Amino acid sequence: MRSAIVRLRPHLSIALTIAALAPMLGAAMCGDKAGKSGPELVQEQACVANIDKQDYNAAETRCELCLEFNERNAECLNGLGLIWYARGDDERARKYWVRAIRENNDFAQPRSNMGVLEFENQSYAEAANHFRLAIEIDPRFLPARYNLALSHLRLGQQAIIDHKDPTPPYQAAETEYRKIFELYPEHAQSYGDMGVIMSYRAEKVATTENQKRTFIDDAEQYYVRCLDLAPMNKECRTNLAHLLLAIGRFDEALFHFVQCLAVDKNNPICSTEIQLAYAGSAMKSEALKKYMDQLVANPGYGQGHYGFCLALFDKGLVEQAVTECENALKLDDTLCLSHYQLAKHYKSVLNRDLALENCRGLIRCAGETKHGSEVADCKAIVQALEVQ
Repeated sequence: MRSAIVRLRPHLSIALTIAALAPMLGAAMCGDKAGKSGPELVQEQACVANIDKQDYNAAETRCELCLEFNERNAECLNGLGLIWYARGDDERARKYWVRAIRENNDFAQPRSNMGVLEFENQSYAEAANHFRLAIEIDPRFLPARYNLALSHLRLGQQAIIDHKDPTPPYQAAETEYRKIFELYPEHAQSYGDMGVIMSYRAEKVATTENQKRTFIDDAEQYYVRCLDLAPMNKECRTNLAHLLLAIGRFDEALFHFVQCLAVDKNNPICSTEIQLAYAGSAMKSEALKKYMDQLVANPGYGQGHYGFCLALFDKGLVEQAVTECENALKLDDTLCLSHYQLAKHYKSVLNRDLALENCRGLIRCAGETKHGSEVADCKAIVQALEVQ
């Protein structure tokens, strides 16, 4: 199946990536069963089910049978549009979606699908019109709502490239993102996209240092919220790292660049800018430089993550240090001392269960021959905490 995902980077110095278009979903039934015969409904449901399974040959047969029972069935017309879109025939897909809309003007999905075609052709204003009509029919239709916001964001990006004012489309995008926050408060990418808008405003719109600081704080909060909801989100991780680098918070930027490369080791922004973050970082040592070089070359190197964990604890960046020690153990469960660092941390913050879990993890990992003093320390911690 051809992907409906489109990626395009904006030309901004603070926010470097914007998310992809929300892909088309499987075929959907609009719920209108009035006047449909039993055999027609059977074929309609089979048409939808086979599209959801991406069995397009079977889906095509079922959709066509559906139309033999009722040539005006909007769901089956929409389904055939999805089938031909998946096969790469946009014009044939478009014809079926136009027919579906004519037969049922209150069916949101074919309008949204038409928007995807226009978006992929970089006709963002036309795409926005289709997505807007879709959410007028169904205000909770998230793919159309998100793609409407993203279309406005792309129009703002295009305005920047054309040396025009992006304020109107960015404001329109912000309006839709804020609606998404209310309707779908856990939609991670919308927070990331809002971070892009705030980053732009910090760089190009702010007229005072206080205003710039406010926009930067807003951007950071949106990126962090995105990562809270979707820790593996590459765009949000990259943008947050780049923002922190741009404002001189090198140690934190370094942490996020490492996380970025752990998810996408070939990310050109993170692999380049991690060196800048390290150059500005206060965590400079030959040992850490060695780990940084290893992590850039191989983000899956557990020992490198453990070394970075120690450096972060030394700098007082506790939350990031915990993440790195956990990453080290995920990558290499023989790095016993990662358990020890985590156990000490959790004991200090009075988290009895995780302190016990990590001390027991160290004891199991080390056996009778390794890390004698740390094991003895953990045995004492276990004994004391088990009494509580």
